[in-house]
Amino acid sequence: MRTRTGHLPGASIRRREDGASGLTADILVVGAGAAGCATAAALAEDPDLRVLLVEAGPWNPNPLVAVPKGFVRTMFDPRISLEYPAFPAPEPGPVDVWRRGRGVGGSTLINGTMYLRGESHLYDGLAEHLGPDWSWSAFGRAFDHLEAVLPVPPPPSEPSPEPPSAVLRALIAGLGETGVPFVPDVRAAVGPRVGGTPATLQGGKRRSAATLLRPGLRAGNLRVLTGQTTVRVLTAGDRAVGVETVTADGGRIRHHARYQVVLTAGTVETPPLLERSGIGDPDRLRHLGIDTVVAAPRVGEGLREQRGATVKARIRPGLGLNSTLGTTRGLLGAAVQYLVARTGPLASGPYPLAASVDSTGGNRPDLQLLLTDVSTDGTGLAPADHAGLMIQAYALSPYSTGSVHAVSTDLRRPPHVRAPLLEDLRDRAAASHALTAARAVLAAPALSGVVIGEDLPGASVTDGDDEAAAAFVRTSGGGIYHAVGTCAAGGPEAVVDEHLRVRGIDGLHVADLSALPAHPSGGTAAVAMALGHLAGSRIREGR
Repeated sequence: MRTRTGHLPGASIRRREDGASGLTADILVVGAGAAGCATAAALAEDPDLRVLLVEAGPWNPNPLVAVPKGFVRTMFDPRISLEYPAFPAPEPGPVDVWRRGRGVGGSTLINGTMYLRGESHLYDGLAEHLGPDWSWSAFGRAFDHLEAVLPVPPPPSEPSPEPPSAVLRALIAGLGETGVPFVPDVRAAVGPRVGGTPATLQGGKRRSAATLLRPGLRAGNLRVLTGQTTVRVLTAGDRAVGVETVTADGGRIRHHARYQVVLTAGTVETPPLLERSGIGDPDRLRHLGIDTVVAAPRVGEGLREQRGATVKARIRPGLGLNSTLGTTRGLLGAAVQYLVARTGPLASGPYPLAASVDSTGGNRPDLQLLLTDVSTDGTGLAPADHAGLMIQAYALSPYSTGSVHAVSTDLRRPPHVRAPLLEDLRDRAAASHALTAARAVLAAPALSGVVIGEDLPGASVTDGDDEAAAAFVRTSGGGIYHAVGTCAAGGPEAVVDEHLRVRGIDGLHVADLSALPAHPSGGTAAVAMALGHLAGSRIREGR
């Protein structure tokens, strides 16, 4: 991509004179979510590159975004949150609602702020199939870079002091009694462990992925366009040359790329965007009335989602945070504490503890537990009217797959999401193992003076009954907004190659979670940013 001198001659962002055309840049990035912000930021580290980041949503319009526990409101703000119905298939089951952030920062505007690097052995498993660029060491370097920009606290030099909550102290001790030791920093990524959940917080305030854009914006070689939804990728012959967008008033604009177009619209939106661009299964495209540019039958297939189930327990009155967050007086006090000092229960994410658990006996975690001293009322996100705790439990690496496809060229119609629902027998066994692991913590001696009894799933689901556990997870659990795989990297039939280049067309990359063939972590925000950073760095260097 560079000339021999390392200079990109004439690189600029300029407005075209013809009315139908918009801007021209060296590289266009589509989608300003976690991956897109990281990709654009990495590209803009080269001062000679002119980078244009196009986003359908706005810059953040809601001050509650800054409040870590404000997600209970912002998740439902239509200005910055989109809903996608996710239909079960092939077996009967519930219709989920998947939510994704809309705006500069994407889902990091509305998520729980978790920043989980993941498990080293799962990254190295990806590297076995896709090459060293996907290894734990490669991602580790990306994480280190991101954490120097994002306010993710560095690993402490000494073990952290005990958390203030008696419930959290008991949970840590209970995990230790089940063979999951406390560690100062769960980002160590080796073996079973529990510790404080790393989070993208600074001074009690959320910092979204938009934070990564600041250096490029200051340098002047990065520009962000908001309020423009990308309709399709523009091609000339076998090369991507730009994108066509639509504004809120229906105006169509064409933006042009000198070198590359990078799609970072996410697992749910990148496949329909490719299909609207003529890249997908020819029969499906024909049904949509779209001419085939590249035959790519795997576009939209291979969707994997971690499906979580929540174990709820009643605890002794006076313990936990329900009495604070579930009453007007308590919530008012927490709000005052937050406004004055940026501390207290509103200044942290939903799950203060994260545990990686091994159910295989191989010292290689395959389950994620997220633990909190709050319990909800069962109908939403409101705290229950009694003291309680919750453990969300799920398998790290699901096998069942679904799909995401465009249903129309009309952008007002959401894509069809076919959600996986534990069809694979291995996922049913893993669901059972996850529930058993959570219940083992509740039954540990350290919790004997804390837990009164289990509220959910209750006596109808017994440990070791894979089918009962799977039925509970399928009907009472849900997707946890960690979907990957709809444009997965891999072999010659895959949508993208190991360098994230879309097969069959030059100048087009996919650099979001849709390109990830499997989950390496119990959280995806950190992974999406690392993947975007790696992609942007490699494109910047001409790979």
